[in-house]
Amino acid sequence: MPFLYYILLSVLLLSACQGEKKSKENQNAVTSVDSAKSRNTGPKYVKSVQFVYPMKFDTCQFNEELKIVYANNKHYKIDSAHLFFNQQQIATLDSATREYVFKIPKEKCGTNTLKVIAFHPNNKCGVATQTFIVKPDKAPKSLSYQLIKTYKHDTDASTQGLVYIDGIIYEGTGIKGHSSLRKIDLENNKTLATLGLDNQYFGEGITVYKDKIYQLTWTSQKAFVYDLASFTLLTTFDYAMREGWGLTTMNDKLVMSDGSHNLYHLDPELFSVIKTVEVYDNKGPVVHLNELEYINGYIWANEWLTDRIVVIDPQSGEVVQELLLPNLLTAAEKAKLDQNDDVLNGIAYNEKKGTIYVTGKHWPKLFEIKTY
Repeated sequence: MPFLYYILLSVLLLSACQGEKKSKENQNAVTSVDSAKSRNTGPKYVKSVQFVYPMKFDTCQFNEELKIVYANNKHYKIDSAHLFFNQQQIATLDSATREYVFKIPKEKCGTNTLKVIAFHPNNKCGVATQTFIVKPDKAPKSLSYQLIKTYKHDTDASTQGLVYIDGIIYEGTGIKGHSSLRKIDLENNKTLATLGLDNQYFGEGITVYKDKIYQLTWTSQKAFVYDLASFTLLTTFDYAMREGWGLTTMNDKLVMSDGSHNLYHLDPELFSVIKTVEVYDNKGPVVHLNELEYINGYIWANEWLTDRIVVIDPQSGEVVQELLLPNLLTAAEKAKLDQNDDVLNGIAYNEKKGTIYVTGKHWPKLFEIKTY
């Protein structure tokens, strides 16, 4: 009897285990089906729409009445569509409408993006994007200037960066083997401190932020950070931009140029890019942006190989003003310079006086001017 009892008990336990296993398998199967159904509740994307106008890289301008046109594949009926400009929805179109007129806001120069999302029956969607170029609709205002004072400038200095603080000029100079960081008493033209860069580096733009001075290098993709008072090296940063040209401080950010028409807003603690702004005037992109200075809410920039300084809205990238300085040096002074390199480069701002200091690479003079 006991033996038969144990056999019967084993059979019952085995059946119970198998039943429990099948129950779990059935539950898992139901869960898998439910998950699949859940995944299938989202829209199915199809290639059903495309932009007719604007075309890729078409150039428009601020305040232009832009006629946006899109087309759809006739096999996909449209219930409605949403239009977006730079990720902001600007319109909802009905089933019969394929056009929309949009006034381009004075918001962002350079590359702008349109997107259309079309909704079809049976939970289907079509999406298309298009990039196009936007430039200012007005020429920059021309500034005039008054010469306030002329100072001596070291002709050995290939000026790449310039900063003014309380009677002191901080100057960054370039050329491999001769790059330096300098502290100069402006009134006496006396060099108070000099730090030479390692021979492998070509020094570029400089700026001051929270008692630290930052210095770029041209092609080494490295920035140096020093204590402002002692010129002691504190840290270094590597950056992804192809080249380093100009640098300035804008409130709690740094702004950097790389010789293109782009300005990069940087986190000063990480030297990482927060925002990239494309710079345009009414004729197109303004390239070769070099030495920078932040003055009263705008970025002033030397345009390399010219006597032109452009004044840039740092958010939109629009050149709102320009300053032409072709006759600061005499003909005799210019004759001693390399016309292909020794050009206007260097902008510093005296906030207390509201004046600006400008100079150039290897120039014999530094000029204090007031613009109007």
